[in-house]
Amino acid sequence: MSLFKQITLRLFGNKKSNPDFDFRRVSSVLIRPMGHAVGDTVAHIAYIRQLKAIYPNCKIGIFVTERSRPIYEHCPLIDEFLEDSFIECIKQHTKWQVYLDFYETFNSQHIIKTALLAADINIIFHKSDKKYYHTGNVKNYDFHCPPLSDRHMAAHLQTSVFAKFFPIPEPDVSLDLDSATLNEITPFWKDEADRKYRILLAPQGSEATRQIPPSELAALINRCNPVDLQDVRFVLCNTSNSGTYFEQLQELCSDNISLLLSPKTSLHQYLALVASADLIVCVDSGTVHLACAFKRPLLGFYANNPANISKWYPLSYKGVPHMVVVADLPAPSKETHHFPLDDASDWLNNCIVNGIAAIKSASLRI
Repeated sequence: MSLFKQITLRLFGNKKSNPDFDFRRVSSVLIRPMGHAVGDTVAHIAYIRQLKAIYPNCKIGIFVTERSRPIYEHCPLIDEFLEDSFIECIKQHTKWQVYLDFYETFNSQHIIKTALLAADINIIFHKSDKKYYHTGNVKNYDFHCPPLSDRHMAAHLQTSVFAKFFPIPEPDVSLDLDSATLNEITPFWKDEADRKYRILLAPQGSEATRQIPPSELAALINRCNPVDLQDVRFVLCNTSNSGTYFEQLQELCSDNISLLLSPKTSLHQYLALVASADLIVCVDSGTVHLACAFKRPLLGFYANNPANISKWYPLSYKGVPHMVVVADLPAPSKETHHFPLDDASDWLNNCIVNGIAAIKSASLRI
């Protein structure tokens, strides 16, 4: 172990335990997220809502980045957004009662920052062992609440020390966008004159290998009832290499399918694009969780990896249609291809029929 890590452990890696902390009198909670990817961020909306349910008057702060802040800004339950810097941690010294560390490993920066914050109690959850830092030699926490291996990532508080004192509500990741924000994205759908049933396609994940093959997505779309297609607009989200994917998909789709490639979007715009869709078809990715957050019907495609599915299955809002399609490959697998499409096709066509009827009914009432 390097001298720096030895010094870090000696000076910052220990904390006097506070086992008698009164969990019924909590006025402030600071959260270090497990990560700042879209899926991680949406999961933390559930934690924040659960904390506000058990502590209605509690101040809640969270460390954010440029990547996560646009999502958190749509959660009015958050009181403070904090930059994850040493200077900010010094400014926040002793200002928080409870520090929730969801990050899944220890590292030197976080160990030092945790000491600088000096919250009344520190709570950790899952911590994977690293070569030099692990729960055996880092003792800067008061409570260790390892989650159950088969539980969803948004369920950590339900098996934590908080559950000894309060009933913890089921995870709810829902968010809302105002109508002005949604209206800004309307031109992306090109249906201002004749409102269509909007289907957002997000078949590509953050990793190049995680995508629904264009041939399989086209096979699904081509099974849509031709009678309904005049009232349906498909928009492919624009991420890395989407131009090539769009060309392949367009070539494979029937001529009567209205398919557009979205312009490049900022994260703010992408949130609005998801929220303005009538249905989302996507691979296992952050878009799955945004669809759940904005209460959009979802057709999600997952690799046959039971451990991953148990942690990251869609947390759809009660009553919102959703379906998960799992690749027909031996488990465990990370491959996203060979998807069975029969049930998915029936489900999609049913959603389209009901959605078109709802749009036409709404237009008659205007």
